[in-house]
Amino acid sequence: MKKHTYVVKVPKPHPKAYNPDRPMTDLVRNQILHLSVAERHLEERHQTGTDVHSIRTEREASEYIGHLTKKLHVLKGEKRTAGKMAASRKRPRLARRKKNRP
Repeated sequence: MKKHTYVVKVPKPHPKAYNPDRPMTDLVRNQILHLSVAERHLEERHQTGTDVHSIRTEREASEYIGHLTKKLHVLKGEKRTAGKMAASRKRPRLARRKKNRP
């Protein structure tokens, strides 16, 4: 069987395409606002204390998002372990009966 090799040519990005000091987009702002809501549900010792309304550039947004994402992933792992232990203590689910329909 003959192997086909497909080569996709990707043009180089424009030099001004990456500028971390430019104002952030609405999409990034919405992501930050959603993450700040998630942050409020964390214990106080895990919160950043950052005022998300003071974030203006993509660099600042990236730092906030990166920091908070690391926190959330670590905490998710801790809760997963606790959840597995709690799940082993739960009673097994009973099977549902099927209703006879005419």
